[in-house]
Amino acid sequence: MKFNANCKLNLHLRVTGKLPDGYHTLETIFQEIPFYDELEIDAADDGTVHFSASGIPIPDDGNNICVKAAELLKEKFPAGKGCRIHLRKNVPIGAGLGGGSSDAAAVLKALNGLWDLGLKDSELEHIGLSLGADVPFFIKGGCAWAEGKGEILSQIPPVLKNGTVLLVYPNIHISTPWAYKNLNLNLTKTKDSVIFAEVSKPGFDLNGSRAGFTNDFESAVFREYPEIGRIKEILLKEGAELTAMSGSGSTVFGFFKTSGKLYNSLKFLDDKYFLKAINV
Repeated sequence: MKFNANCKLNLHLRVTGKLPDGYHTLETIFQEIPFYDELEIDAADDGTVHFSASGIPIPDDGNNICVKAAELLKEKFPAGKGCRIHLRKNVPIGAGLGGGSSDAAAVLKALNGLWDLGLKDSELEHIGLSLGADVPFFIKGGCAWAEGKGEILSQIPPVLKNGTVLLVYPNIHISTPWAYKNLNLNLTKTKDSVIFAEVSKPGFDLNGSRAGFTNDFESAVFREYPEIGRIKEILLKEGAELTAMSGSGSTVFGFFKTSGKLYNSLKFLDDKYFLKAINV
């Protein structure tokens, strides 16, 4: 069976604290967008998890998150079943788009059906959290306000709609542990965010509201990689309704309501970048 594993954008991201287990607490807006990895997943009778991949090269360290997801589910529900997973990797790695987490969620959902486990979304979300903080969001997808480690989710209407998102990935791999290590929590805003109240309103429109959106990782990442900050400046100058780095980077997105502004911005971007326009 074929499955598409959509990626996500963080439209807003504040890191609000650090937990004793090393995880950080945050508040963020996740929005799923239709740019995806492709998976073929089928049941196997030999009780083994088989994995192969094509597309963008992935680390060949035997530690792929798709395999981890399948093995974790098999360990929790040992029914002697196996599976064959083929991943066609389209979403760049280390780009802040959650491609790996989305792949893991797709595997959990697929095997829940193929293995007749009958698990509810809430159970899959709990299992997925041990694989990554973004995985629970991808179980349901859509658009959500997230708190805690990212697993406390409140579904909201899509924030980006009736326009086009331009993804700009400058071929720079940002390590999430590095990003957290270099984040100065003392510099993050301590006041309660009012953005959730705004984006939850019926008929919310970005116009006039985008000033409240932020990403706490940007200052550290832009300082280390000024090129990424320049991409954001270009998209802003060329008329993006909203632009930010997604997650811990390094993809910067711009949301445009007119295609003319989007295509004009391409003239100022390095043609060696990974560029992708997606209608939302």
